[in-house]
Amino acid sequence: RDLIEDVKYPPHIAKYKVYIIDEVHMLSLAAFNALLKTIEEPPEHVIFILATTDPQKVPPTILSRCQRFDFKRIKKDDMVKRLRMVADENGVLVEDKTLNLISSVSDGAMRDALSIFDQSIAMSDDGKVEYKDVEEMLGLTSDKYLFDLVSYMINRDVDNSVKLVDDIISEGKDNMQFISSLIKHFRNLLMVKVSNSPEELIDASDDTIKMLKDQARGLRSEEILRAINIMVNAENEMKNTASSRIVLEMAVVKFCKREYDSSAETILSRLNNLEEKVNSIEMNKGAVKVKPSQPSLKKAQPVKKETENAEAKPAKIEENIKNTGNVSYESAKKSFHDVIELTKSFKATIAALLSLGEVVDAKGDTVVIQFPKQYAFSRDKLKEPEDKKIIEECFSKVLQTNVKVNFKVEDEDGSIDESIEIAREIAGDDVPIIIED
Repeated sequence: RDLIEDVKYPPHIAKYKVYIIDEVHMLSLAAFNALLKTIEEPPEHVIFILATTDPQKVPPTILSRCQRFDFKRIKKDDMVKRLRMVADENGVLVEDKTLNLISSVSDGAMRDALSIFDQSIAMSDDGKVEYKDVEEMLGLTSDKYLFDLVSYMINRDVDNSVKLVDDIISEGKDNMQFISSLIKHFRNLLMVKVSNSPEELIDASDDTIKMLKDQARGLRSEEILRAINIMVNAENEMKNTASSRIVLEMAVVKFCKREYDSSAETILSRLNNLEEKVNSIEMNKGAVKVKPSQPSLKKAQPVKKETENAEAKPAKIEENIKNTGNVSYESAKKSFHDVIELTKSFKATIAALLSLGEVVDAKGDTVVIQFPKQYAFSRDKLKEPEDKKIIEECFSKVLQTNVKVNFKVEDEDGSIDESIEIAREIAGDDVPIIIED
């Protein structure tokens, strides 16, 4: 009300009265409505500047009466040039890598960069700003510490990992700043892993990017994603606890010790590693050998009995199914993510394997899930009666109707390996065949 009353009066000295309303999206709807008439027809001597970090919360009636200017982060190169100009004008000696560090920490805000630079100059000796002094002033963890720690973590070296964390904390580094640097380091590793031009995405020197590329060779993309996920969760926990050091150490140990982590991402990573090892063994050993000898066949007979017993269980489940309905392909595909999330509560391995497939068809009460050729092992595992039953129950719960599932592999033509066909001719169709590497 005071503002609306005040705009009526012309300025005493200047030509215009300028009103800056910061974080304007925080105004109530009643306040916006009261201001609307004034903004719609402002006096000639009045200019309103509405600043906000959340423009979508500003009512359309206000936005339609304003000129919009979006402020973006200043590019790192432009910030470095500006800081270099300030340094030269004031006779300050500073290396480019130090200015790069200040620009990176400022995250595109020129005002913050100048403030940090002013503080660095005030703390410097003889007008020379050193890289290590800026690093210590900001409480940052040096790149050497980060590369060493991640190398230990990649090698699952828990002992040296926690010792290095202790050394870093003993030097007085801030725990939140440290884990933030660690998250950024893993993010940089991910960028050099997935991008053809990481130099455009990473604020680092050419030497540092080369070191990142070398270190990323020892990690799979899903392992980097898992590390980021663990560290981000730890960072969130550290904000709400006084024992931030313990949370930090737990996160490092959790990454090193996969057996402590039962998440779907970890299981998927371990399955991919196992698949690579199996493929390498097959390539080294060449053709598959078939052993149709009598002792092996006798050993296989109890397995058949167990399989028959296992397959007998779903029959009871099917008998209990009553009201089956038609399932549309669209509803099955849309609900697939919810089904995967629901299976996690039963068995994390099912969720990990199921996430590798996709719904490709739905007919009647049956949903068809297809897997790429390289993930055929997922189909084989999920076809086991116990796992298949869980998936069908989850689908039924999500879609609110009884559902059956079938699994297939991409471009599956039903052909059988020639060596297996020969073994069946020798042993007969009723006897399981054991294939040895």
